[in-house]
Amino acid sequence: MNSEILLDIQDLEIEFHTAWGRVRVADRISFTIKDRETICLLGESGSGKSVIALAVLGLLPDNAVVRGKIYYRGRELLSLSAGEKRRIRGREIAMIFEQPMGCLNPVMSIGAQIVEALAANSERRLGNKELREEALRRLDEVGMTGQSFNDYPHELSGGMQQRVMIAMALACRPKLLIADEPTTALDLTVQRQILDLLNDLKQHHAASLLIITHDPGIAAEMSDSVAVMYAGTLMEHTGVQDFFQQPVHPYSQALHKIISGKSLQPIPGDVPNLMELPTGCPFHPRCERAGMICRTDKPESTRRKGTILRCHYDRLN
Repeated sequence: MNSEILLDIQDLEIEFHTAWGRVRVADRISFTIKDRETICLLGESGSGKSVIALAVLGLLPDNAVVRGKIYYRGRELLSLSAGEKRRIRGREIAMIFEQPMGCLNPVMSIGAQIVEALAANSERRLGNKELREEALRRLDEVGMTGQSFNDYPHELSGGMQQRVMIAMALACRPKLLIADEPTTALDLTVQRQILDLLNDLKQHHAASLLIITHDPGIAAEMSDSVAVMYAGTLMEHTGVQDFFQQPVHPYSQALHKIISGKSLQPIPGDVPNLMELPTGCPFHPRCERAGMICRTDKPESTRRKGTILRCHYDRLN
């Protein structure tokens, strides 16, 4: 395995067994993240972005069935025991969850919560004084003063709560930081501050960053490459400049028209229900280029001029 590759996801499939049947939320997803690289998983709500992150962390519920391979620094994560996964989660790979107010404990001070994260994930046993000092350092890193140590989550603004979540995620200096919709419900000024903070911390700690978002603007500004998700399928994975200048997949092209202002009309049709996916390519009911093969056969992933594409595009042109 390439020593530069930090995370390697190969043919990842995720299904949930529900009372209404099986729901496939990720269909043969493959991509890699290199050391110090930022990748953006871009897609509409319900496209399967967050479940991929939860699979990496080993946090999917019991009714999930996962197939494929996830390698972190050459170790296959899905085959590890629960204890081995816990030792990687937090120390090596950490996640900033969406909606910080729903993730923070309302009856614990933020300092106590950062201390708890440090105590749970640190490789060595730290005393109470050391834990407090480390927690104060994490607060300082995210631009908060020591006076906030004894504050409770409800006393903080949304932006400050997000900074606390980042401080907790950074508690043990992970090499891969996953940020799930890190600017949701924040005003533009605070969004700018959070994105700048993530970028600065990534550079300072020489970490890799996986950003999950539905906002193309965040992808354009933060990422080295963009992986476009639709209905549980990774449609296109390419460099950020190529995605915003010359997207290849018809779904990416339709998004680009809207983003660039070339079209004021939404993409016709609706995102399919994951329990009632169409045969063939999941995007074909909304695709202007769809041919008969798109309606009957699922496309395989192919590489086209540095872009990983899942489309029958080449066979139709």
